[in-house]
Order: sequence, then structure tokens, then C-alpha cells
Amino acid sequence: MESPENEDFMGMFRKSFGSDEDARAALELVRTACRKSGMEEKSYISHNTSVAKEVMWLGLGRKIAIAALVHNVVEHGVRPAEVERVFGKEVLDIVDAKMRFEKALEFGNTDQGSAEKKLMIVLTTNPEVVMLQLGEVIDKIRNVDKIVEMERKGFVAEVRRAYAPLAHKLGMYSMSSELNDLAFKFEHPKTYMEIRSAVDKLIEKCHGSMEKWQGMIAKGVTEAGIEASLTGRIKTVYSIYAKMKRKNAGLGRIYDIVALRLVTESVRECYEVLGILHSMWKPIPGEFDDYIVKPKENGYRSLHTSMFTEEGFPIEVQIRTKEMNDFAELGMASHWQYKGEKKEAKHDRKIEWIKQVLDWQRSTGANTQMDIFGKEIFAMTPKGQVIELPDGASIIDFAYAVHSDIGDKCNGARINGMMVPLGAPIKNGDVVEIVTSEKRKPQMSWLSLAKTAKAKQKIMAKLGMKTEDSKAALKKKPAGEYVKTSNAKVRLAKCCSPLPGDAIVGVKTTKRKISVHQINCIEASKLGTKVVRVEWAEKPGEYDAEIVVETADRIGILKDVLGVFSENGIYVASTNAKATQSNTTTCIFGVRLRSLKQLEELTMKISRVKGVIKVHRYTATA
Repeated sequence: MESPENEDFMGMFRKSFGSDEDARAALELVRTACRKSGMEEKSYISHNTSVAKEVMWLGLGRKIAIAALVHNVVEHGVRPAEVERVFGKEVLDIVDAKMRFEKALEFGNTDQGSAEKKLMIVLTTNPEVVMLQLGEVIDKIRNVDKIVEMERKGFVAEVRRAYAPLAHKLGMYSMSSELNDLAFKFEHPKTYMEIRSAVDKLIEKCHGSMEKWQGMIAKGVTEAGIEASLTGRIKTVYSIYAKMKRKNAGLGRIYDIVALRLVTESVRECYEVLGILHSMWKPIPGEFDDYIVKPKENGYRSLHTSMFTEEGFPIEVQIRTKEMNDFAELGMASHWQYKGEKKEAKHDRKIEWIKQVLDWQRSTGANTQMDIFGKEIFAMTPKGQVIELPDGASIIDFAYAVHSDIGDKCNGARINGMMVPLGAPIKNGDVVEIVTSEKRKPQMSWLSLAKTAKAKQKIMAKLGMKTEDSKAALKKKPAGEYVKTSNAKVRLAKCCSPLPGDAIVGVKTTKRKISVHQINCIEASKLGTKVVRVEWAEKPGEYDAEIVVETADRIGILKDVLGVFSENGIYVASTNAKATQSNTTTCIFGVRLRSLKQLEELTMKISRVKGVIKVHRYTATA
């Protein structure tokens, strides 16, 4: 007979998965672990069911929920074979990966940033393990007093530095807020209680009015014929503290302590509700954010508006669709949900997950705390295998990292589906497909393209060379040297029109002629391995480029776009416009520019012209 708490959990499990048979079997393994290790059964089961509840809330499937229930039984005496016998290899693999990750992490004993790095690496290879880890961490910090005293400080610091930012970046705002709040409460108890007390008084003061405000909103929305759910929330102490510090303001100038959330059926209704609210109360200047038009970097979308009620009390309202609300609750974890999908769909979803994680890491910038890869990059095979390489590694390095035979027979490659030269550099998140040929053999020129020791050693071995031989060969035939001389005739390729700032590659068209392409130019990729490294001259100049502008069919829009060129001193050499059947116009402007930076600034300004739908550079690149 299970305790009332355990029976409540069984009810949740049945509701999620239809049967609680696996959950009951899991708790029997937990009890076995308790008997073998001497652990106290009630607290052990309470912790494991709490972790399982978190991953169930994220909707991550039965196997991960079972893994959550038994995630620590092997380290407490249960044989791995027993876990596999009862639940299968997939559950055991998750448990094993979780144990290895825990061992590598060792709370409180990691160098600054190493926890974040390990988290990021496991995110790309075992997303389930990170979700499991977050579930365990939030239960541990809720019960931080149960952690050995000498380990508490290090654990809480790890939560603040690694796990709370991770949950936030993954879009799991509810979890992130709680992690930050509990960490702040532990590290700054006096400040926490001062703010908590002030907020409690504020809430008590407006308690009666809150029901009235909700009633007013519900009435206005219903009269407009809109179906919407309405909920409320109080901002966490840590969030209030962080905003006070960021704005250098007192509690009275924080306008979103009390917030309401409206969930509608459509985007159109979101903006209709916004209009209704602004007709009821006065908006606070500078306190409106449209994350529907401009989503946050992790995909979060919503309207946020703050207003003064008739009593002069500031209140924030968040307006979003049901789909947006689901993503706001689960964030990127929603990409890891699956129910009976085919293996191929699961594989495609995993690649998308990895790319999003790597895109997030890249977007944080080189000088931020979360820039955790340092000089390493992570790319993938089409099957989702993550390959770790040094920054600047080429296709040759990737091929040998996958397998020596793949490297030896490397005949070409596709990055994100587009053919590229063998010397093309690989970036974080790239999906790289190596094209092989049985007739292909390593070439001397590959040594200048390879960066990793493994690739160079394998190439030399196939060529029958020793290290001294390879150095002499490279000195004699510098296939990868920079072209800085006017002895060779160098021209910029018309197909991709490279600009200073672009990553470029030289392609030998004849013995003394070199054509310079963007590194990912489709045309360059067709020319095989006849590549040399080139760099931009330091002296300024102007270069041809083409800008494509797609616009609505509006009178005067061409004049407005040309005005942007004129205002910025850009010479327009040619203009071609073509109307489409969808009442839009595509214009291609031939211009002269000094650099890639100037191009980026120009496209940004053009995109602000009323009626402009899309602006991009015209190139034959991947």
C-alpha cells in the first residue's frame, strides 16, 4: 500500500500515460536501493517522484519519466542489468548518461565556466539528461537545507551561474524564475526578506482591487466577442531586485510586480485585446514590448504592456496565443516532446534541437559568461552525431574526425545541404555531409587544409611521409599560402561579389589567374580542390554588389528606397524592377560599396522603409 503522497503521484502518472504499472515497478527498485544503501525511504522516494513530476510537466514522455524515478538507483546498489531487465536499454542509457554527467560535474568543485561547458555539451548530445538534471536541481534547491552544509554554497552558486541562465535561455521561464529566486533567498536572506515584506504589503493594499480589474478586463474582452483565459501572477523577489538594480530605481518604479496574462485564440485577437486595455487604462510610456513582431532569441512571443489603473496602481498585462503560451511555459523543451512519432521525425527534431542550442550559444557573444565553447566548435553529421573540432577546422578535419576511411575517400562535402570546397571552414551548428569516392586518395594539398593533428597524421601516413617530409613538402609547395602579391592576376568573382569583411577563398582558374569567391559560394564549390587562401588588402576601395529588395506594390516606394541610397552616398549603377502576381515588386540594385559592414548598415536602413517586406544581398552562395 502506497502513502497518500505516492498515490497522488500514481494518479498523475496514470493521467499522463494511461497506466501506473511502470511507476510502481520503479518505486520497488527505489526501495531496493534504499535497503542496499541505508538511505531513508520516504525522503528518497519524495525526491525521485518530484524529479519525475518536473519532466512529466515538460511532457517528455514515459521513458524519461521512468528514468527520473530511477535516476539514482544504480549508484545506490541496484545492478544496471536489473534496470535494463525491467525497463529496457533506452531507460538504462538515460540513467547511465545522467550518472556520467553528474560525475563529470561534481558540484562545487568545477572551475568557473566548466559547469556551463559540460551542460552545453550534454545539451547537444543528450537533451533528455539536461531536462532530467534541471528537474533534480529544482527539487534540490527547494530542499537546500537537506544538502550537506559544506556543499550548499557551491551548489547554490552553480544554480545561479549555470542552471538558472540555462532554463531562461531554453525559454523555461517559470523554472528559471524559481531557480533564481531560491538561489537569491539563500545567498542574500536579509535583502530577500526586506523586498518580500514590501511586496506583501503592496499586494495586501491592492487585493480588493485585483478582482475588480480582472472583472473589467473579462467584461471588455467578452463584449468584443473574444474568448480568452485570464490568470494572474506576482513577480518573484529576485526578478524585482534585478529590475531595481538594472533601472537604478526603487520599488515604486517597478511597474510589473502585479501581472495578468490573457491567452487568446489568434494573433489578431492579441492586438484587439491590446486596444481594449489601452482604452480602459493609461499606458505607461516606455513599458510596451511587442515580442510577437520581434520574438526573443529563444523564440518567446507575447505582447507586454504596463498601465496605470484608475487608482494609480501600475499593472502589467501579457497577451499571447495558446501556442505562444505553451512555448513560454516549456520553451525549447517542447521540441523534445514526442508521442509515437517515426524514427526519422525524431532524428530531424534532434538535429533542429542541436542547431538551436548552438545558435543560442553563438548569439551570446564572445565576451559573455555563457560563451563556453572557447576555441572549440561543434558540428553534426546528417545522422545527428556531434563532432568536436578546433575553431577554423575544415572539411578535411571533419571527415577524418568521423572516421579515417571517410577522410581518405573524401571527395567533397555539403554544409547545410550546399556543396562547398574542401577548404571551407566549419561553423558551430553546421550539418556536414561528406561525399566519398572509392577512387579518391589523400592529396599533398590536403596538408595545408587540415588543422587537426589527427587529420595531418592520417594524410601523411597514406602518403608514406614522415613529419619532416611533410614540412619540407609544404615549404616546397605552399598550397595554402596567402596571396598578397600582384604577380598573380586576381579578380573578384561576379557570381558572389565578395566584399571586405566576407570570408573568402581563392580559386586558381589558370596558372597565373585567381578568382576570389565568398567561402560558401556555390560556383567555387564546383571547382574542387584548386583553392588558395587569400586575404583582403588593407587599402580602401569600392566593390560591386547587388541588393534585392522585395516591396509591397505602393506608389512612391521605389523613390523612397532610392532615397536611402542617396542619403548614404551610395552610387547606384543599375536598377531592375519586376512585379509579381502576389502584388509585390522585386527590385535588384547594382551598387558600389566599401565593406560588408556598410552593406549590413544599408540593408538595415532599407528594411525600415514603409512597405519593404524583405532585403537581402544577391549572391550565388549557400
